[in-house]
Amino acid sequence: MTQKLVIAVCTAQRPKMLQACLSSLDNLIRPDGTELAIVVVENDPEPYFSGQVAEDTKARYSLPVFFYHEKRKGIPFARNLALEAAIEHDPDWIALIDDDERAEPDWIAKLLSACAEHKAEVANGPVRRIYEKPAPHWWKSQLLKPRPTGTVITEAPTNNVLLSARIIHKDGLGLRFDERLTFGSEDIDFFRRTHAAGAKMIWVDDAFVEEDIPATRVTTGRLLSRMHMAATSGAFNIVLREGRWKAALHFIPKSFRRMLFGSLATLVGFVIKPFARKRGEKLFYYGLIRLMKGSGNLRGLLGRAHNYYDVIDGH
Repeated sequence: MTQKLVIAVCTAQRPKMLQACLSSLDNLIRPDGTELAIVVVENDPEPYFSGQVAEDTKARYSLPVFFYHEKRKGIPFARNLALEAAIEHDPDWIALIDDDERAEPDWIAKLLSACAEHKAEVANGPVRRIYEKPAPHWWKSQLLKPRPTGTVITEAPTNNVLLSARIIHKDGLGLRFDERLTFGSEDIDFFRRTHAAGAKMIWVDDAFVEEDIPATRVTTGRLLSRMHMAATSGAFNIVLREGRWKAALHFIPKSFRRMLFGSLATLVGFVIKPFARKRGEKLFYYGLIRLMKGSGNLRGLLGRAHNYYDVIDGH
Protein backbone atom coordinates (compact mmCIF):
# COMPACT_ATOMS: atom_id res chain seq x y z
CA MET A 1 0.00 0.00 0.00
CA THR A 2 1.37 3.42 -1.01
CA GLN A 3 1.77 6.07 1.67
CA LYS A 4 2.00 9.78 0.86
CA LEU A 5 4.47 12.15 2.48
CA VAL A 6 4.55 15.91 2.03
CA ILE A 7 7.62 17.95 2.98
CA ALA A 8 6.78 21.54 3.98
CA VAL A 9 9.24 24.44 3.84
CA CYS A 10 8.56 28.02 4.96
CA THR A 11 10.75 30.72 3.44
CA ALA A 12 11.22 34.48 3.29
CA GLN A 13 13.70 36.44 1.18
CA ARG A 14 16.25 33.61 0.96
CA PRO A 15 15.89 32.26 -2.60
CA LYS A 16 19.44 30.86 -2.81
CA MET A 17 19.13 28.97 0.44
CA LEU A 18 15.70 27.67 -0.55
CA GLN A 19 17.05 26.38 -3.88
CA ALA A 20 19.80 24.48 -2.02
CA CYS A 21 17.17 23.05 0.35
CA LEU A 22 14.93 21.95 -2.53
CA SER A 23 17.87 20.35 -4.35
CA SER A 24 18.67 18.28 -1.27
CA LEU A 25 15.04 17.19 -0.99
CA ASP A 26 15.00 16.21 -4.65
CA ASN A 27 17.99 13.92 -3.95
CA LEU A 28 16.32 12.08 -1.09
CA ILE A 29 16.28 8.30 -1.09
CA ARG A 30 12.63 7.50 -1.69
CA PRO A 31 11.44 4.69 0.56
CA ASP A 32 9.58 1.86 -1.17
CA GLY A 33 5.85 2.46 -1.34
CA THR A 34 6.20 6.17 -0.47
CA GLU A 35 5.17 9.10 -2.68
CA LEU A 36 6.92 12.41 -1.92
CA ALA A 37 5.87 15.97 -2.68
CA ILE A 38 7.03 19.41 -1.50
CA VAL A 39 5.02 22.47 -0.49
CA VAL A 40 6.75 25.83 -0.10
CA VAL A 41 5.13 28.72 1.77
CA GLU A 42 6.65 32.13 1.08
CA ASN A 43 6.07 34.51 3.97
CA ASP A 44 6.47 37.95 2.45
CA PRO A 45 4.09 40.71 1.30
CA GLU A 46 5.35 40.27 -2.28
CA PRO A 47 6.33 36.71 -3.26
CA TYR A 48 9.56 36.07 -5.15
CA PHE A 49 8.46 32.62 -6.34
CA SER A 50 5.48 33.49 -8.49
CA GLY A 51 4.64 33.35 -12.16
CA GLN A 52 7.50 32.26 -14.40
CA VAL A 53 10.02 32.16 -11.54
CA ALA A 54 7.91 29.55 -9.76
CA GLU A 55 7.38 27.56 -12.96
CA ASP A 56 11.11 27.58 -13.78
CA THR A 57 11.91 26.45 -10.24
CA LYS A 58 9.41 23.58 -10.38
CA ALA A 59 10.91 22.40 -13.68
CA ARG A 60 14.31 21.83 -12.06
CA TYR A 61 13.13 19.04 -9.80
CA SER A 62 11.80 15.53 -10.26
CA LEU A 63 9.62 15.82 -7.15
CA PRO A 64 6.40 17.83 -7.47
CA VAL A 65 6.81 21.27 -5.85
CA PHE A 66 3.83 23.50 -4.97
CA PHE A 67 4.19 27.18 -4.03
CA TYR A 68 1.90 29.05 -1.63
CA HIS A 69 1.93 32.62 -0.40
CA GLU A 70 1.29 33.94 3.12
CA LYS A 71 1.41 37.74 3.11
CA ARG A 72 0.91 38.15 6.87
CA LYS A 73 4.37 38.47 8.37
CA GLY A 74 4.92 35.95 11.14
CA ILE A 75 6.27 32.42 11.43
CA PRO A 76 3.12 30.81 12.89
CA PHE A 77 1.02 32.21 10.02
CA ALA A 78 3.39 30.63 7.50
CA ARG A 79 3.59 27.34 9.39
CA ASN A 80 -0.19 27.04 9.60
CA LEU A 81 -0.57 27.67 5.89
CA ALA A 82 2.10 25.02 5.33
CA LEU A 83 0.00 22.52 7.30
CA GLU A 84 -3.15 23.47 5.37
CA ALA A 85 -1.26 23.21 2.07
CA ALA A 86 0.13 19.82 2.99
CA ILE A 87 -3.33 18.50 3.92
CA GLU A 88 -4.58 19.45 0.44
CA HIS A 89 -2.41 16.63 -0.90
CA ASP A 90 -3.96 14.04 1.42
CA PRO A 91 -0.74 12.84 3.07
CA ASP A 92 -0.16 10.16 5.66
CA TRP A 93 2.91 12.02 6.94
CA ILE A 94 4.17 15.61 6.92
CA ALA A 95 7.82 16.57 7.34
CA LEU A 96 9.06 20.04 8.24
CA ILE A 97 12.46 21.50 7.39
CA ASP A 98 13.80 25.08 7.37
CA ASP A 99 14.75 26.92 4.19
CA ASP A 100 18.37 27.36 5.36
CA GLU A 101 18.86 23.60 5.74
CA ARG A 102 19.83 20.71 3.49
CA ALA A 103 18.65 17.16 4.13
CA GLU A 104 20.93 14.13 4.07
CA PRO A 105 19.80 11.66 1.36
CA ASP A 106 18.50 9.14 3.93
CA TRP A 107 16.78 11.79 6.11
CA ILE A 108 13.16 10.82 5.38
CA ALA A 109 13.92 7.10 5.26
CA LYS A 110 15.46 7.24 8.75
CA LEU A 111 12.55 9.20 10.23
CA LEU A 112 9.91 6.94 8.70
CA SER A 113 11.72 3.78 9.72
CA ALA A 114 12.07 4.97 13.31
CA CYS A 115 8.38 5.86 13.54
CA ALA A 116 7.43 2.42 12.26
CA GLU A 117 9.83 0.61 14.60
CA HIS A 118 8.88 2.59 17.71
CA LYS A 119 5.19 3.10 16.87
CA ALA A 120 5.59 6.87 17.09
CA GLU A 121 3.64 9.71 15.47
CA VAL A 122 6.41 12.32 15.67
CA ALA A 123 10.13 11.94 14.97
CA ASN A 124 12.72 14.69 15.53
CA GLY A 125 16.32 14.53 14.35
CA PRO A 126 19.58 16.46 14.83
CA VAL A 127 20.86 19.51 12.97
CA ARG A 128 24.51 19.74 11.94
CA ARG A 129 25.40 23.45 11.83
CA ILE A 130 27.80 24.78 9.18
CA TYR A 131 29.21 28.17 10.19
CA GLU A 132 30.26 30.68 7.53
CA LYS A 133 32.31 32.33 10.28
CA PRO A 134 33.16 30.81 13.68
CA ALA A 135 31.07 32.02 16.59
CA PRO A 136 32.89 34.10 19.24
CA HIS A 137 34.92 32.08 21.73
CA TRP A 138 32.57 33.08 24.57
CA TRP A 139 29.48 31.73 22.84
CA LYS A 140 28.30 28.33 24.00
CA SER A 141 26.44 26.72 21.11
CA GLN A 142 23.09 25.19 22.04
CA LEU A 143 23.94 21.65 20.96
CA LEU A 144 21.75 18.69 21.84
CA LYS A 145 23.52 15.72 23.34
CA PRO A 146 23.31 12.47 21.36
CA ARG A 147 20.48 10.20 22.49
CA PRO A 148 19.53 6.72 21.37
CA THR A 149 17.01 6.55 18.55
CA GLY A 150 13.60 5.86 20.04
CA THR A 151 14.15 8.04 23.13
CA VAL A 152 10.77 9.56 24.01
CA ILE A 153 10.74 13.37 23.87
CA THR A 154 8.16 15.90 25.06
CA GLU A 155 8.93 18.84 22.74
CA ALA A 156 10.58 19.46 19.37
CA PRO A 157 11.50 22.25 16.96
CA THR A 158 10.33 22.36 13.34
CA ASN A 159 13.78 22.32 11.74
CA ASN A 160 13.90 18.53 11.39
CA VAL A 161 10.68 16.74 12.19
CA LEU A 162 8.20 14.24 10.81
CA LEU A 163 4.62 14.02 12.06
CA SER A 164 1.59 11.92 11.36
CA ALA A 165 -1.12 13.76 9.44
CA ARG A 166 -3.55 12.64 12.19
CA ILE A 167 -2.06 15.33 14.42
CA ILE A 168 -3.33 18.13 12.18
CA HIS A 169 -6.42 16.54 10.59
CA LYS A 170 -9.69 17.96 11.88
CA ASP A 171 -10.92 14.44 12.54
CA GLY A 172 -7.69 13.72 14.45
CA LEU A 173 -6.06 16.06 16.98
CA GLY A 174 -6.69 19.13 14.81
CA LEU A 175 -3.63 20.98 16.14
CA ARG A 176 -2.25 24.23 14.71
CA PHE A 177 0.51 26.66 15.63
CA ASP A 178 -0.57 29.37 18.05
CA GLU A 179 -0.68 32.56 15.97
CA ARG A 180 -0.15 34.71 19.05
CA LEU A 181 3.45 33.45 19.20
CA THR A 182 4.74 35.57 16.33
CA PHE A 183 8.16 36.13 17.91
CA GLY A 184 9.35 32.62 18.69
CA SER A 185 8.68 29.31 20.51
CA GLU A 186 5.62 28.53 18.37
CA ASP A 187 7.19 25.21 17.36
CA ILE A 188 8.12 24.15 20.90
CA ASP A 189 4.59 25.09 22.02
CA PHE A 190 3.00 23.10 19.16
CA PHE A 191 4.86 19.90 19.98
CA ARG A 192 4.36 20.27 23.73
CA ARG A 193 0.63 20.29 23.02
CA THR A 194 1.09 17.36 20.66
CA HIS A 195 2.74 15.36 23.45
CA ALA A 196 0.09 16.44 25.96
CA ALA A 197 -2.60 15.19 23.55
CA GLY A 198 -1.10 11.70 23.75
CA ALA A 199 0.96 11.43 20.57
CA LYS A 200 4.19 9.47 21.00
CA MET A 201 7.22 11.56 20.03
CA ILE A 202 10.74 10.16 19.59
CA TRP A 203 14.28 11.24 18.85
CA VAL A 204 16.06 9.83 15.77
CA ASP A 205 19.78 10.24 16.30
CA ASP A 206 20.99 9.59 12.75
CA ALA A 207 18.38 11.51 10.68
CA PHE A 208 20.54 14.55 9.89
CA VAL A 209 19.96 17.86 8.21
CA GLU A 210 22.62 20.55 7.77
CA GLU A 211 21.97 24.20 8.58
CA ASP A 212 23.93 27.08 7.09
CA ILE A 213 24.77 29.77 9.67
CA PRO A 214 25.61 33.08 7.96
CA ALA A 215 28.27 35.32 9.48
CA THR A 216 25.62 37.95 10.30
CA ARG A 217 23.93 35.53 12.67
CA VAL A 218 26.95 35.14 14.95
CA THR A 219 27.69 38.81 15.55
CA THR A 220 27.59 39.85 19.19
CA GLY A 221 24.39 41.85 18.69
CA ARG A 222 22.51 39.02 16.96
CA LEU A 223 23.57 36.40 19.49
CA LEU A 224 22.47 38.54 22.43
CA SER A 225 19.25 39.45 20.63
CA ARG A 226 18.52 35.75 20.10
CA MET A 227 18.91 35.08 23.83
CA HIS A 228 16.57 37.97 24.60
CA MET A 229 14.01 36.71 22.05
CA ALA A 230 14.10 33.13 23.39
CA ALA A 231 13.55 34.33 26.96
CA THR A 232 10.75 36.66 25.85
CA SER A 233 8.87 34.03 23.88
CA GLY A 234 9.44 31.37 26.55
CA ALA A 235 7.84 33.52 29.25
CA PHE A 236 4.98 34.63 26.99
CA ASN A 237 4.27 31.00 26.18
CA ILE A 238 3.79 30.24 29.88
CA VAL A 239 1.51 33.29 30.19
CA LEU A 240 -0.68 31.87 27.42
CA ARG A 241 -0.76 28.32 28.78
CA GLU A 242 -0.86 28.87 32.57
CA GLY A 243 -2.00 32.46 33.06
CA ARG A 244 -0.14 35.67 33.87
CA TRP A 245 -0.31 35.23 37.64
CA LYS A 246 1.28 31.79 37.68
CA ALA A 247 3.85 32.88 35.10
CA ALA A 248 4.70 35.94 37.18
CA LEU A 249 5.24 33.84 40.31
CA HIS A 250 7.75 31.75 38.37
CA PHE A 251 9.51 34.34 36.24
CA ILE A 252 9.73 37.49 38.39
CA PRO A 253 12.08 35.95 41.01
CA LYS A 254 13.98 34.13 38.26
CA SER A 255 14.35 37.33 36.20
CA PHE A 256 15.71 39.35 39.09
CA ARG A 257 18.18 36.60 40.00
CA ARG A 258 19.36 36.49 36.41
CA MET A 259 19.76 40.25 36.21
CA LEU A 260 21.50 40.50 39.58
CA PHE A 261 24.06 37.80 38.85
CA GLY A 262 24.32 38.99 35.26
CA SER A 263 25.20 42.50 36.41
CA LEU A 264 27.82 41.17 38.82
CA ALA A 265 29.38 38.88 36.20
CA THR A 266 29.46 41.68 33.62
CA LEU A 267 31.15 44.04 36.08
CA VAL A 268 33.75 41.49 37.22
CA GLY A 269 34.42 40.43 33.63
CA PHE A 270 34.95 44.05 32.59
CA VAL A 271 37.41 44.59 35.45
CA ILE A 272 39.56 41.51 34.73
CA LYS A 273 39.52 41.78 30.90
CA PRO A 274 42.70 43.93 30.75
CA PHE A 275 44.61 41.26 32.72
CA ALA A 276 43.04 38.04 31.38
CA ARG A 277 41.30 38.87 28.12
CA LYS A 278 39.63 35.56 27.24
CA ARG A 279 38.55 34.77 30.78
CA GLY A 280 37.32 38.32 31.28
CA GLU A 281 35.38 38.30 28.01
CA LYS A 282 33.76 34.97 28.83
CA LEU A 283 32.60 36.27 32.17
CA PHE A 284 31.54 39.62 30.70
CA TYR A 285 29.39 38.07 27.95
CA TYR A 286 28.06 35.39 30.31
CA GLY A 287 26.77 38.26 32.40
CA LEU A 288 25.24 39.99 29.38
CA ILE A 289 23.47 36.77 28.38
CA ARG A 290 22.03 36.49 31.89
CA LEU A 291 20.84 40.09 31.63
CA MET A 292 19.25 39.37 28.23
CA LYS A 293 17.46 36.33 29.62
CA GLY A 294 16.23 38.14 32.73
CA SER A 295 14.97 41.21 30.88
CA GLY A 296 13.50 38.99 28.16
CA ASN A 297 11.48 37.04 30.73
CA LEU A 298 10.03 40.30 32.08
CA ARG A 299 9.25 41.47 28.56
CA GLY A 300 7.43 38.20 27.87
CA LEU A 301 5.36 38.56 31.04
CA LEU A 302 4.15 41.91 29.72
CA GLY A 303 3.29 40.34 26.35
CA ARG A 304 5.60 42.62 24.41
CA ALA A 305 6.68 41.22 21.03
CA HIS A 306 10.33 40.88 20.02
CA ASN A 307 11.67 41.87 16.60
CA TYR A 308 14.46 39.28 16.23
CA TYR A 309 12.86 37.65 13.19
CA ASP A 310 12.35 40.99 11.44
CA VAL A 311 16.00 40.69 10.41
CA ILE A 312 16.67 37.92 7.88
CA ASP A 313 20.11 36.30 7.85
CA GLY A 314 21.29 34.80 4.57
CA HIS A 315 20.08 35.03 0.96
